[in-house]
Amino acid sequence: MPDAESMASGGTRIKRNTACTSCRDAKSVGDRSAQLSQPSSTPLRDVGIPRLGMPSPDITRPSLSSNSNPPTVSAIQTPLTTFIDAAVEPSLPRALGSQPFSGEDIDYYFQKYFECFHPYMPVVRHRDPNKCYESGSVLFWTIIMIACRRYARNSQLLSFLMEAVRKELFSTICSLPLSIHSINALILVCTWVFPDIRFLNDPTSMFTGATTNAALLLGIHSGKGSHPEYSIGMFQNHFRDEEAHYTWAGYNIITQRVSTYMGLPPTGGLFNQTVQNVIDGKTPFQVPSSFRVLLECQKFANRVSRTMASCLEETRGVSSHVVRHLEEEFDTIRGLICSERADDLDRFNALLVQLEIQTFYLLPLPGYNPEALKRNVLRTYTTAQKVISVALELERSHRFLYHMPHFYFRSVLCATCIIYKVLRSSYMDFLDLKQAESAALDSIKVCRQAVIQDGDLPTRLGNLLESMWAFSQLHKSHEEPISATFSHRLGASVTFDCLKRWKQDMDMRSKSQPPPGEGGETPAIFAGTDPLASIDWSFMDDFDWTIEPSLLVPPLGPT
Repeated sequence: MPDAESMASGGTRIKRNTACTSCRDAKSVGDRSAQLSQPSSTPLRDVGIPRLGMPSPDITRPSLSSNSNPPTVSAIQTPLTTFIDAAVEPSLPRALGSQPFSGEDIDYYFQKYFECFHPYMPVVRHRDPNKCYESGSVLFWTIIMIACRRYARNSQLLSFLMEAVRKELFSTICSLPLSIHSINALILVCTWVFPDIRFLNDPTSMFTGATTNAALLLGIHSGKGSHPEYSIGMFQNHFRDEEAHYTWAGYNIITQRVSTYMGLPPTGGLFNQTVQNVIDGKTPFQVPSSFRVLLECQKFANRVSRTMASCLEETRGVSSHVVRHLEEEFDTIRGLICSERADDLDRFNALLVQLEIQTFYLLPLPGYNPEALKRNVLRTYTTAQKVISVALELERSHRFLYHMPHFYFRSVLCATCIIYKVLRSSYMDFLDLKQAESAALDSIKVCRQAVIQDGDLPTRLGNLLESMWAFSQLHKSHEEPISATFSHRLGASVTFDCLKRWKQDMDMRSKSQPPPGEGGETPAIFAGTDPLASIDWSFMDDFDWTIEPSLLVPPLGPT
């Protein structure tokens, strides 16, 4: 496959084929048309279905380097299969506002998107840039914007595309009907959200809400294209059954993830028979196994959310027996998901559901048994530690953090908050201190390796965690690691509670300790340092951050 340099010089044009995308998803990524002129006789088998994180013996994985623009490590590495058609016409040059894109640039960005991002959310079923633009320009530019998260040829291009695509999307959702291509654009933006979002000022909940209505009005939930009962008046749906199934599956995945990390009861998530058919493989087209596993995990997560929302409507906590029952139910499903054919990402997805369930141990009912709480919280802490370590392992092997969807980052944030809550509790007496410290520092590493651009959410969270870590070394706390102040935010209450308590710590310190220069002493380890060096406290703007800068604990050095 030609490298990025040869593509940039225009010496090699990426060729594509017009085979159905379900077949193409089973092929290894790269320049297939240039490599093969005759179809292979190898039959298409289930083992050839794309598996995230499962390398093929037929393809050598490129080694990772420490360069700022590392070689691509695709999420999918599978053997070559059949049905290679003739290449389509080269991409036409396009322009977005004042920004021109050559046909070769468009080829390059589409190549990067389908190679590195598409496997995580394979809802787009057409890879031809020309046809994609003709069917819906907002999807076309969304694909290029996502590719530019890591592979922009111009340092200013991502910012330009974010502003332009954001305007396009908000304009799109204001007019009905939305096309299936516009719906897919919304799904993709919710999956790889704009890097400049705030912690709470996140448009994904609005986008998923709009997607719910738009998909139902087109009958996408039926899994049928050109459905006569939904092709009425201006609501004409000329998409294929395959497009309907993939879009509906992607919608259910993303709306469940958004509801979870925003701490809201499920705002959509209609896991109907169409979804079940995808999970069970009962479709006339192939669906990647990893996509089916992710969908099944979200189906169970939806059940967890609905159960816990009902519990918290009536009380200010959750019975540990309810949580344990859900754990046991998922253990059965997990045993099927994590079979010998499961890949690394399948296991990670199952691990995140386990953590999502166990998080509710930190929202106990009043009058809880302290010993039982300790056992359950320590089990949850162990799972959170594993989430962080597996995320780093996936980054080392597959550049997972480099390309990951935003909802994975929010799950990592939840795991991090659990770790930090236990670190400040009396439960530390029962833990290995070095392992706990390592987990806390690893969570900072995850943030650093997930950074897209300066000032984005991973950057600001990493800065905050560094300061929290430095503070925890000077001021030990022995509170119980429960989350009582945000119980109606469901599992996200742990994240909200952790950040709120950190702010309260700073408020208490500001009242009890005068700032340096006013009778207060600066700790020796911080002498001569700027308290705000490399810290962007705007992460806490959503929590009404009002602490005087001179009282803030400065961060550690780079990790």
